[in-house]
Amino acid sequence: MSRKGWGWSLSVLVLVFFVALAIRWMELLTPQSENGVDVIDSLPGQVDLRAYFPPLQGLTYSFAGEGMEYAAFTRQITFAVPGILQVEDLSGTNLVQVLECGAHELKIVWSEEEYYGDQSLLDEEDRLERGAGQPRNLVLLQTPLVPGHTWSDERFHREIVAVDEVITVPLGTFYDVVVVKNQSLDMEDSVQYAYYAKNVGLIKREFLSGQGGDSNAVVSSLQSLGCSQ
Repeated sequence: MSRKGWGWSLSVLVLVFFVALAIRWMELLTPQSENGVDVIDSLPGQVDLRAYFPPLQGLTYSFAGEGMEYAAFTRQITFAVPGILQVEDLSGTNLVQVLECGAHELKIVWSEEEYYGDQSLLDEEDRLERGAGQPRNLVLLQTPLVPGHTWSDERFHREIVAVDEVITVPLGTFYDVVVVKNQSLDMEDSVQYAYYAKNVGLIKREFLSGQGGDSNAVVSSLQSLGCSQ
């Protein structure tokens, strides 16, 4: 073979080598799947957050309260479709909220007080036509689900302070509970702790206000769980 022919063959081999190397790098950088689950989701803290707010229509939570009259309340999921659900909290002031539920973020996008209807508000156009309520940006939970992860929304600076707490409420004892600290942006002496159990949702909520010996606590703890449908 001529020198020119050898040179051409060598150039082709070098090109093939670099193409193969580029493909291999792309495979390493692209999330792979094992049994239908992305490998990236198996990394520490990368869990599916939808398990912490089950979208089961008719699911009803009853909370016992301490510290004030309206600490006790009932929460019901009144409408639900994949990725979005409607939650109503029944207490002194009935509150309806619409949540967007993704694998990596749980967010309240709408809230309305003094709501006593039975209408689905899952569609954004239906919500805007009501002339009541307002859009919100309240991120309840966000990945990575590891202690120290922080984020902020329109009302709170939030931090995951634990992911493996053992919490006992009137309904029973829950393990591997995620605890989120919510520091109010408006009131520096006010903080809230929310406790989420996998496949159940919110099991406890604490409001702490004041400092030192003047601090006050309002606690809501899950005492029963059922389904109306």
